[in-house]
Amino acid sequence: MRILFISGEVAPFSNTSEIATLVRHLPEALFETGDYETRIMMPRYGTVSERRNRLHEVIRLSGSEITLGDVTEVLKVKVASIPGIRLQVYFMDNDHYFKRKGIFEDRQGILFPDNLDRAAFYARSVIRTIRNLGWQPDYVHAFGWLSGFVPYVLRTEFAGDELFEDSKIIYTPESVSFDSRIEAGHLKSLSLTDDEKLIGKTPTDLGAMFADAVILPPSAESSPETPQFSEDVDAQLGEATAVYEGLLSSVLA
Repeated sequence: MRILFISGEVAPFSNTSEIATLVRHLPEALFETGDYETRIMMPRYGTVSERRNRLHEVIRLSGSEITLGDVTEVLKVKVASIPGIRLQVYFMDNDHYFKRKGIFEDRQGILFPDNLDRAAFYARSVIRTIRNLGWQPDYVHAFGWLSGFVPYVLRTEFAGDELFEDSKIIYTPESVSFDSRIEAGHLKSLSLTDDEKLIGKTPTDLGAMFADAVILPPSAESSPETPQFSEDVDAQLGEATAVYEGLLSSVLA
């Protein structure tokens, strides 16, 4: 089974939240079972050193033009191996959106005013990259605020794409200290569908709305209806596969 992991962070490249550690260990645990093939994607922030982490550009995947409203940006794709294991991480690189010394805010703690734009750009970037790879995922598991647009984009813009038509989508949110919501003007500027139900929603809201399943992170307030990762790294493999296999069983039924 093929699983595409899309995250706002992956340790050790960026490690300011619990999802960074989760996305560092879970793909490795799944890969080591021999039953899963994994791909991992994250943004290439300005805090991620190319030289120290030995990033190199994947020329055949770079050059895609990603358009949001009236703005078109060119995407570069880079890759590096997670230290100590054989898994690689694909980095979505763009100077305009990601070459900053911070994830959601600058070093003075001031929020980037275009965080919604950055999330929308990132979602389209990872989907375009996986299409260019020609790698068909059975599952797409998106993690974090910055990946919240991924389920939405897959279920709207790429709804008819054969590469994703059978993919099951899972979303794991993260807690953030700010509140950026979609306004009416964003429907055009972020190239969203003209659907008023999107207004007032956050990327986290969209992730939960358009995913087939949600798995909460360890620190989230628990809910009896929603699966949740524990803090035990060894247990997280079973918690994830229970959701993955449950989605597969529902398809087979």
